[in-house]
Amino acid sequence: MKAIIKLSGIETKMFFRDRLNVFWTFLFPVAMIWLFGSMFVGGEMSGLAFAEMFVPSWIGVNIVTTSFFTLGTVLAGYRETGVLRRYQSTPLQPWKILAAHTFQGTVIFFISAMLLMVFGMLMYDLTLPDYIWSTILGLIISILAFFPFALFVTSLAKNTQAAAAISALFLNLMLFLSGATFPLEFMPTVLQYAAKALPLYYVIQLLRGTWNEAPITDYGLEVSVLIGIGIVSVILASRFFRWSEK
Repeated sequence: MKAIIKLSGIETKMFFRDRLNVFWTFLFPVAMIWLFGSMFVGGEMSGLAFAEMFVPSWIGVNIVTTSFFTLGTVLAGYRETGVLRRYQSTPLQPWKILAAHTFQGTVIFFISAMLLMVFGMLMYDLTLPDYIWSTILGLIISILAFFPFALFVTSLAKNTQAAAAISALFLNLMLFLSGATFPLEFMPTVLQYAAKALPLYYVIQLLRGTWNEAPITDYGLEVSVLIGIGIVSVILASRFFRWSEK
């Protein structure tokens, strides 16, 4: 356990030294909420006030950015530069290395989520989730689904550039088609159906719902889909993840 925490601490320090990582993880979501707030605040969408709809959504988006760029792409870079291969020559077991990166990504995500929530409270009178423990459980389920999913997807990339391109593609598809940025009812019917094929759609529905409407027990479909994605992703990631280029 000490080794996992120590490695997580090292990775966290390296994360905060990268200004681009800090910007995209912490500042970009705040800027986007402020931008959408300037357009939509004061009105209601899907029966929800602006902050009630967009802050949970962008917390969900941050799960995607953290899983793909803080976990998946970073590990792809470590594989390309031989860092993962050198790790294998140390007493650290492979699962501890992955656990350390997962723990570090989770910490980074929860910091970003707290930042978004505080910003929403200060700027748009956001209140705490109506079903706070359901929301926290929903976040944990979403992380357990997306982290292995991102690990599997980026493991298919041949190099860091390819992993970053794949991550950006998935992020943009889910960002604009899952209902995170634009309400689904404003979209053509075909896109509304397409949204349900995206994992982020179920995260958004789960977080918005538990934040504003009902406990997690009322979202059995979303929970089941995310758990299924997590299980399948773990199996596929364990099959395709490579520790070296060879």
